[in-house]
Amino acid sequence: MQRKLRRYFNRALLLYLLFFSVVFAAYWATGEGHPNVYNYYVRLSDAFLHGRLYLTENPPWLNELIPWDNNTKWYVVYPPLPAFLMMPLVAVFGLTLDQTLVSLFFGALTVILAYTVARDVLKKPNGNLAKNNEMYLWFAALFGFGTIFWWIASNGSVWLIAQVISAFFLLLAIHEAFNKMRPLVMGLLVGASYWCRLPTILGIFFFAGLIIARQPSQNWITKIRTSIKPLVKLAIGAGVFVVFNMIYNYVRFGSPFDVGYWMIPGMLNEPWFNHGFFSLQYIPENLAWVLSGIPSFTTTPPFIQAPMRGLAIWITTPAFLFALKAKAKDAVTWSSWAAIFAIAFVIFTKGVSGWGWGYRYAVDFYPFLYVLAVRGMGDRLRWYHKLLIIFGIAVNLWGVVAMHKFPGVRVLV
Repeated sequence: MQRKLRRYFNRALLLYLLFFSVVFAAYWATGEGHPNVYNYYVRLSDAFLHGRLYLTENPPWLNELIPWDNNTKWYVVYPPLPAFLMMPLVAVFGLTLDQTLVSLFFGALTVILAYTVARDVLKKPNGNLAKNNEMYLWFAALFGFGTIFWWIASNGSVWLIAQVISAFFLLLAIHEAFNKMRPLVMGLLVGASYWCRLPTILGIFFFAGLIIARQPSQNWITKIRTSIKPLVKLAIGAGVFVVFNMIYNYVRFGSPFDVGYWMIPGMLNEPWFNHGFFSLQYIPENLAWVLSGIPSFTTTPPFIQAPMRGLAIWITTPAFLFALKAKAKDAVTWSSWAAIFAIAFVIFTKGVSGWGWGYRYAVDFYPFLYVLAVRGMGDRLRWYHKLLIIFGIAVNLWGVVAMHKFPGVRVLV
């Protein structure tokens, strides 16, 4: 029996390593082909290793640093967890570390997690799994290549690697929710995601919803009452990182709140922030790009231009439309929508400044949208499911190639 289990484990490990290698190679091959210059996190990690929270130099291409003490210090505005994770590598390679390779690594790991989460989502109540492994590969391909995650993971800039690592922790938390469902662990993973991308803290609604719904009582008042203890553990886990972040901000700026963006010189003078960084007035325009942003055609390669502020999700990932088919009364469904709407509300109130392929901020809630799409398609992939996944892969292949392989051509409008 032990020999059989060991053989199964070794075979599974080899398959995962092969899967990881294929995804990593595909991301590398379609990337820019050189280290991304926006390596704020490598520099911040180096600062941490030297006992500092600030940079001692301000390269001209790093245009979102906060000057301090008469321009002798410069603070990095972004949540710092990616920099902490890079510290062992920076300790070895120093400032020469290629931040893009770190993004490729976490990107490939995240696609493997997407494969695992698809298995979790389609698990039967008795714990049995559909034995069609090809189906789970289709779902992993949907997330890894049929969404803008492909471009984000293969790019490696400070803004995008944060979203990659954030998605990694969110999918890991979702995997935990469908298996051992330890509230403290789920909270810590959500908190880790938050310390990469702040809006993702609102993903906690998904896990809180599942905790409440899975209480054995049929009475909702009793469910809520018996959920108090695990909900407290969930909050404590996430709260660890919230407290870390408040301390981090206070030590730097004298305020526990995230005031960094307001301190970047000239940022509020940008035309896309004419109502401040956040305003309800931005919601209609953000929604317009997410729902109706379409490409235009041109006579020069790559022959199609995408709107700079966002491309409709149903164009970049048409298979996400099947999220609407997930059973409405199911706890996973309404918990997922609760997390999606909470995160979307925050990112839609930000000034319309996506600057990239697709509506990149939407990746903050993509793990939950992915769960819904998998449930909507179910454990029997039809030809039209596969067709839409393939269409999404083709669209995102074009986007990645256009963004990375035609640097001298205007590919955005």
